[in-house]
Amino acid sequence: MGWLHTIGEELGFGHIARSHSRRDVSLLFFSRFIRMAGFGSFAPVLIIFLREIGFSDRSVGLFLSATLLGDVLLSLFVTWTADAFGRRRMLALGSLLMCASGVAFALSRNYIVLLVSAIVGIVSPSGNETGPFSALEQAMLSGLTEPEGRVSLLMWYQVLGFLGISVGNNLTGVIVGGMERYGKTTEQAYRAVFTAYAAIAAIKVLISFLMTRHAEVDRPRAPAPAAPAPSAQQNGDSERQPLLQGQRCEANPILDPPAVNPSPPGLPIGRLVTLCLIFALDSFASGLAPLSFISYYLRTVHAAPVNLIAHFFSITAIIACFSQLAAASISKRLGIIGTMVGTHTPAQLLTIALGLAPTLPIALTVFTARAFLATMDGSVRGAFLAAVIPNEQRTRFLGIINVVRTLATTPGPTFSLTLVSMGHIRWSFVLMGSIKILYDICLFIGFKTARLEH
Repeated sequence: MGWLHTIGEELGFGHIARSHSRRDVSLLFFSRFIRMAGFGSFAPVLIIFLREIGFSDRSVGLFLSATLLGDVLLSLFVTWTADAFGRRRMLALGSLLMCASGVAFALSRNYIVLLVSAIVGIVSPSGNETGPFSALEQAMLSGLTEPEGRVSLLMWYQVLGFLGISVGNNLTGVIVGGMERYGKTTEQAYRAVFTAYAAIAAIKVLISFLMTRHAEVDRPRAPAPAAPAPSAQQNGDSERQPLLQGQRCEANPILDPPAVNPSPPGLPIGRLVTLCLIFALDSFASGLAPLSFISYYLRTVHAAPVNLIAHFFSITAIIACFSQLAAASISKRLGIIGTMVGTHTPAQLLTIALGLAPTLPIALTVFTARAFLATMDGSVRGAFLAAVIPNEQRTRFLGIINVVRTLATTPGPTFSLTLVSMGHIRWSFVLMGSIKILYDICLFIGFKTARLEH
């Protein structure tokens, strides 16, 4: 059954089995899955709900930008203090704030109340990762395996995230479709979705407290592999060896001073700034057309029903989930940078085509094709950042990069919804795809020869 072992190694099961704490890896995977189910349920109805209760396009754009700005401040605080305060406690705190946001959206129509809950709490306009969770969890996972296992663990982290998004999208379609069949208003259906979001966040709080000390920065050392037992021949020969052979001599503190392990070099500030600028370019483009905006585009331009949009988002999330399974295998052949650029660039050509699609069937076909490639670089990007950032600085520097990325996303919704108010909604997709291709070029030129040494 050697072929089964080979397939298992290609899919990264061996690295999961050999992780330092399989319990924590499993809990982190489940935390990712259930959180993304929440984000996936929220995004398809967010902009539509805000328009439904009377907010203008410009007001909604400012609302989403302010939401992202709140995520920046929360991420900066949490990731900068998490190692000192405790990573598990910080995950629980973030989950409580996520729960509070869901409750506010389920109960209120007031613009200020919703805006404050979105800024202070955690809401995802993109239906994808937001807030401090990703930086914390990726830092935890990177410390729970050896460097060669990071791509595999982060690949499954991404896979379960997309699976969670799919479940969340389906949940929204089921809730909205079911409540409309029972004569409820669309607003009541959307509020039921927000209630489910709050319940999901409450489960995440419990998961955070079930993790062990292995998830912390001062985790226990991984057990060293056991030394092989001596063979019978070696036992027999040992009687003819000198008496002191194999015995460790005590070190003389004067003649044999203890060796000083040099501290690992930190990440140069210039390299950190370059990473921040390149990923900020990508994130600004992502902010132009998040999942909630795509839902709004399909609803207003192509008159697609909300439950159809939600179910279709679920299908594309499953497609993205399966595409992640190939990421680790492709990265072994093309390298990390080659995989990131080689899969991301074609997806952005399809992003441009999505904005120019003349009919709903063509738009949905292009969106489906885009799902095969658009997010394949996600797990590889996490491994790339873990490889260029030392462990001692990883939580803070990943947090800084995450904050910069979220901050760069902030003006995107306002810009796009301003274009909507001017009658140019399709231009958001053209700009998004073009800027992301520029990001791919910068990444390839800047890091194609970089040493991945951590």
